[in-house]
Amino acid sequence: MGLFARVVAGAVLFAAAACTPLGLNTASTNIQKEEAAHPAVLGAFEGDAPVTSAEEWTRRRVPLLRAAFEKEVYGPVPQELHGSVVSRRVVDTNFANGAGVLEEIDVRIGEGESAPRFRIAIALPRGAAADHKVPLILNQNFCGNAGTFDMQELSDGGCMNHGAMSSVIRLIFGKYIMTGPNQMILERGYAYATMYAGPFAADDPAAAQVQLEALGRMLPEGRKPQGVVAVWAAGFGWALDVLEADPRIDASKTAVWGHSRQGKAALLAAAFDPRIEAVIPLQAGKGGATLTRAYAGESVKQITKSYPHWFAPNYTRYADHEADIPVDQHQLIAMVAPRPVMLGNGWKDVWSDPNGAYRSALGASPVYQLMGKRGLGQAGMKDSPEIKGAPSNKDRAEMGELEWFIRPGGHGVRVVDWDEMLAFCDRWIGPQKNSEPVKQ
Repeated sequence: MGLFARVVAGAVLFAAAACTPLGLNTASTNIQKEEAAHPAVLGAFEGDAPVTSAEEWTRRRVPLLRAAFEKEVYGPVPQELHGSVVSRRVVDTNFANGAGVLEEIDVRIGEGESAPRFRIAIALPRGAAADHKVPLILNQNFCGNAGTFDMQELSDGGCMNHGAMSSVIRLIFGKYIMTGPNQMILERGYAYATMYAGPFAADDPAAAQVQLEALGRMLPEGRKPQGVVAVWAAGFGWALDVLEADPRIDASKTAVWGHSRQGKAALLAAAFDPRIEAVIPLQAGKGGATLTRAYAGESVKQITKSYPHWFAPNYTRYADHEADIPVDQHQLIAMVAPRPVMLGNGWKDVWSDPNGAYRSALGASPVYQLMGKRGLGQAGMKDSPEIKGAPSNKDRAEMGELEWFIRPGGHGVRVVDWDEMLAFCDRWIGPQKNSEPVKQ
């Protein structure tokens, strides 16, 4: 079977599984199966007394949670390394029908000629300058920067937004699964950057093991990465090392987002890196936004068997023993507090477990409230922006810093996802030049 046939067949099977009656039931507002309670986010944890103040949360609890997530779920997040510019070039001065300029940056991780490298492609809106700084939206992509910006001139090739294969993939996974609404993003006043993580952490067990070993040799003893999700998370930071030094970028207004596996990495990055002002994990699922102790959707056993290179080996111990894990994803979300988080979901995306993601946000909310924020202002899963019908930013403000969003359909990146992501960014980091929805 050829590559095209394998991709299409896999996509069809995935879409069919996500749209089964089981998927519709388990993504509803009620879960029939009894579940083990996840730990109270402010309660006692591994010998640490309950937290009663924001200062105690930051000083005492966050370091313990960080160590626990590295030990039990992700392995070390290699933030000891830093990204630096090797070279940069202008690709297109009239990008997106003149809405901005497209540039490419070659980045080195750490020091030395043998240090791994990757490329960032960044589109800056027209007029961005040192005296007119712009907010930044940063993303990791699945198969190359060229596809995200639909520009073959970029060095990182991969999926292009044309041809029979891409048409089938977009039909199943949404219009923006590969290429985003670039002109709209620029006209909205944002710089938009993307990177492909394959050069430093491939989504392949054999290749990833070689790369993890190489990174380990650059790190202090005991800090060798054990899974690529942790390295992808560090990759957001390596990109920010470079991008936030750009005088045209407002380093106080940075949002990161990722879909599916990149959503896991984006959430982990925000939890570990305070430079990130807002995060959007879109359909991040198990090991991302949804509770490990949730029994709908993908299980720990399934995800660690299918993707053994994603997580720390310890995470496999909780296959069929989810109730034994000492940390859960609501605590990871709480580590982002008081910064804004938007969890994106689809009603038919059972594999990513929208219900578990909602309960994860609900479990994290007390930390936001401890910090004087509203947190999750939604009363239930049906109290969602899309279900309400395109609420204004004033209406959104009632939802708080934790926003759980759900739309019709399954796994993918659709027009409504970008509508909601841009509205979220407008509210928290953006110039809010306009609030029009993304046009189809």
